Amino acid sequence: MNDNHNKTLEVNKRQKEFYNDTNKHKNFATKLWSKLRNGTLHKYTNDLDLKNKVYSEHKLWLGDLEDKKVLDLGCLRGNNLSLYMAKNAKEYVGIDLSDVAIEELNEKLINAGCTNAKGIAVDFLSADFKHSNFDVIYAYGVLHHFEDFDLLINKLNEKLAKKGSIISYDPLETSFPIKVVRMLYRPFQTDKDWEWPFTKTTLKKLDSNFTIVEKRGILGQSKYGLLLNFLPLSSNFKKDKIRKMIDKDWNAKKWTAIYPCMHLTMLLRKKA
Repeated sequence: MNDNHNKTLEVNKRQKEFYNDTNKHKNFATKLWSKLRNGTLHKYTNDLDLKNKVYSEHKLWLGDLEDKKVLDLGCLRGNNLSLYMAKNAKEYVGIDLSDVAIEELNEKLINAGCTNAKGIAVDFLSADFKHSNFDVIYAYGVLHHFEDFDLLINKLNEKLAKKGSIISYDPLETSFPIKVVRMLYRPFQTDKDWEWPFTKTTLKKLDSNFTIVEKRGILGQSKYGLLLNFLPLSSNFKKDKIRKMIDKDWNAKKWTAIYPCMHLTMLLRKKA
């Protein structure tokens, strides 16, 4: 085990403490960013039904789970698709650093009657996590928590079965305005040690190490719809304009069209 691996495991111990603390000590900058993200931006994305659009796409990418072994990576107490995967997969394993969250997840699994499912409080990079040969690794808002991305890529490949898939959803730092905002905010960020939004370098590494089957951009051009809503234009005109922006982000094929987006979801496949 090299120094970078040990360093990452130590960071993850602090991350575990952070997520186990239900009264997280967030500083002013973190609270302000959370308010923006979970307030104004959250309402905007909810009104446009973007999250459900993403979850519906993920269900399509998951396909028939009857004969699949699924890893729900960094699932906390369960994400929007955790129970869906647990009920339909041949075998479901949900893992998270937080033992408090995993205890809640296991209660949900028992109450839902998911007999081939379990939650484990463990570090994905630790030798203590011995499960492998996963057909699907579902990583919603997780992969950007690893500073040493090469270490993560190696572990993902190690845990995937032959032709196994990864479904990811993560924030991007490839747009200049967003990069500037994050750069100003980062020195004051409470959880900065494990928050590493994808850069162009990150995306190149994913492109080199996996087959990118599908990629969908979220909040690229469409993020400017927030400003459009303040203009004295007809409601139908604004809705139509924003919908076209959303479709353009969602159907972007070239990386240059993805870079302006705030979030990216992908279906990756292990290379032969």
